[in-house]
Amino acid sequence: MKTITKIPLGRTLPFYHLVAVLCLMWSCNQQETPTPEPASIGDIPAAIANTTNYNISNSWASDNSKVDANNNAYPNKSYDGSFSTRFSINGIGEHITYDLGSTKNVSTVQLAWYKGNSRTASFRILTGTSTGSLSQAFQGTSSGNTNNLQSYSFSQRSARYVRVVGLGNSANNWLSITEARITGSSGNNGGGSGTAAAIIGGGWKLNGYTGTLNVGSNDNGLNYADNASTAESHFFFEKNGYAAFRTYPGNPTSGGSSNPRTELRETINGGDGYWNGNTNTEHSMKWRFKIEDLPPSGKLAFGQIHERSSSYDDVIRVQVQGSSGQNSGGTTLRILGYVTEEINGSGYSVPNFTLQMDTEYYFELTMRNGVVTLYNLNNSGNRIRTLFQSVDIGNADENYFKAGCYLQSTKSSHASSNVYGQVLIKDLTVSPDN
Repeated sequence: MKTITKIPLGRTLPFYHLVAVLCLMWSCNQQETPTPEPASIGDIPAAIANTTNYNISNSWASDNSKVDANNNAYPNKSYDGSFSTRFSINGIGEHITYDLGSTKNVSTVQLAWYKGNSRTASFRILTGTSTGSLSQAFQGTSSGNTNNLQSYSFSQRSARYVRVVGLGNSANNWLSITEARITGSSGNNGGGSGTAAAIIGGGWKLNGYTGTLNVGSNDNGLNYADNASTAESHFFFEKNGYAAFRTYPGNPTSGGSSNPRTELRETINGGDGYWNGNTNTEHSMKWRFKIEDLPPSGKLAFGQIHERSSSYDDVIRVQVQGSSGQNSGGTTLRILGYVTEEINGSGYSVPNFTLQMDTEYYFELTMRNGVVTLYNLNNSGNRIRTLFQSVDIGNADENYFKAGCYLQSTKSSHASSNVYGQVLIKDLTVSPDN
């Protein structure tokens, strides 16, 4: 039987007792308190049906000095097949990054939480094909009633890196994971399965339509929708592993424009927010695309930086110019918007660059310190050519990215035409993630 010595009220603790108490308090702040008796939860359950459980080839913490080294709670302990070990790091915003070794189709992250049956943990999941292009796939809170794996699913996207960011738990600021599993479709990336929404992923809203398409009728039988459904439709659908954006010239459009569009608008903090392009932070959009069909005007925009103020409006429109109904051969890459039309008085044709129809390209559009730049990338996402760079355009400080199929120079005579514009897009990412 254990004997407990009671200290009478009014007595002062000896100095060495006080030191011991202070040391204990200090150590509690430097490590996650071990669970006295680990829960017995049996074997790790099988993977989700019809998915592949991907091997994690590497992992790292955001700050090694904040990892619970006293309990050997290093990153690799979160995928060693044991619920009795864990990864732990202290601090809001600290995170762990998992490397799958190559790009996979990722749609679910399963996490088992330390003390998962007695507290809730808040977190974000980011994914991307590079650590510099991670975007949010999920944000939520654990159930607080199980130590077993909990599944967090989202629209399927191509990713090599998966990051879990801790937002604190109901007891403290530790991010503590006993086991992690990353799963997705076993099909080849770009294999022509899934949906357009899954290919694009989160962080965007779709400018599209409602109604039943009837080409030649008033507005082609459609209504413009600022936040359209991302279900498969005549204007937004999967094609050969890409998200396809199709726009007829007679479709309705938003107020203030005569040109119809089917395009994505970057969402920031979950809504119609903006970022400042005049700071030292580089804002970037990367996307793989194919131009498949040109409308009657032969012109469409497939990437933009838009500014809230009418003074700037389209900061830049990245366009293609060819002939009516063109679906093969070469076209001209054009730069329009404030950066050329207002600054120089006219648009700009990129020299020594023929953009071929139905051919994949990988571009990056950036803005930093008021300067807008368009890059051509290699297959690994590295910059191989600067296609355009503006001067400092001034105070464009409420910006957002857009991508899709935005017809240009649409005339009333085109209204009943069944000649549409079509753009295919995949691997669309923005950085920093908003």
